[in-house]
Amino acid sequence: MKQKINERLDLARRFARRLTEQDAVHDELDRQLEEDPGLKELYEDIAANLHAVNMEPTGREEWMDFERRYLFSGRRRRNLIFRYAAVACVLVALTVGLSLYFSGQEEPPVVISSGGNLPTLSVSDQVYALDSAGIKQFAQQHVIMQQTEKELTYRVDTVAPVTPEWHTIRVPRQAEFTLVLADGSRVRLNTNTTLRYPVPFTGSTRDVWVEGEAFFEVSPDQAKPFVVHFEDNHVTVLGTAFNVSCYKQHPSRTTLVRGSVSLSNSLDSVVLLPGQEGIIRASGENITVREADVNVVTAWLNDRFYFKELPLSEIMRTLGEWYDVKVRFDRESTAAMLFSIETRRYEDIDSVLRILESTKKVSFTRKGNMIEVRSNL
Repeated sequence: MKQKINERLDLARRFARRLTEQDAVHDELDRQLEEDPGLKELYEDIAANLHAVNMEPTGREEWMDFERRYLFSGRRRRNLIFRYAAVACVLVALTVGLSLYFSGQEEPPVVISSGGNLPTLSVSDQVYALDSAGIKQFAQQHVIMQQTEKELTYRVDTVAPVTPEWHTIRVPRQAEFTLVLADGSRVRLNTNTTLRYPVPFTGSTRDVWVEGEAFFEVSPDQAKPFVVHFEDNHVTVLGTAFNVSCYKQHPSRTTLVRGSVSLSNSLDSVVLLPGQEGIIRASGENITVREADVNVVTAWLNDRFYFKELPLSEIMRTLGEWYDVKVRFDRESTAAMLFSIETRRYEDIDSVLRILESTKKVSFTRKGNMIEVRSNL
């Protein structure tokens, strides 16, 4: 593992030196580029578009996307270099190591069995693509895993002793995935979501950790409560259905569809009733309970967007996260305009923008990965 990391760091340094030392000779790198057409294509993409690179340090998620799409995948796509220009600059700035390591943790190597925007499963020091080919590479004694399209089901041999092992599923943008845990609980994972859980559950509780958005349908077990952790908050249930939205830098929302749950943080604890949601706006604040529109909250389960009297800034934030675009408003009053819209999640954002433009209130202009919003009023 350490040797592979060092090899990638060395490659990054040689890329950077060759790009910045115009007259230098780099025979070893030239030979490697000639022997690996995919690596050569990546190098030429970076060199050709270096002028467009944003020289700010990349984030962990961007590095992971870059690593998955280029350093390990056999399918290197030229048109993505603009989209991941901020990642390419890491090679030039010689900050690859800082991007790869956060809090002293190493990222495991990625095993991608086919192309596409696939969720991944991390187990020990390996990462597997969650498709039929990828999951066949993984085997764990006394644990049976079966995948059907976008659903992964666990079954555990309860007779034989099984040593618990931590599994982590990561769902990228414009993707969703369903997980059926060994206890029968069903979890729907929305775009850009991570779920961490032990296989099998042991001890007096069934604990999972989530970042992003997930809908839980928990199998009842009076002797072993199901606990969902996010940041410094947690939801405790015995058997119920609820939605948790806890994306970073946004208020977290726990919305109860049926049953009963207890939502707690370091300061407060509340019991939610069906149709209610608990909102935690920041760490160290009390929980706000209010009535929720369950149809709006769970629209994503039906592959739909449902915005109801929301500021355009919030709508565009959600669209930006799904379609991986940035948004710029002409003025604050435009961002504060209220809209209601319900539509399916299209493959491209333009279809949704046309619906908003049909109101005659706003206009949109695409400039690469940036969308500029202008008021018509």
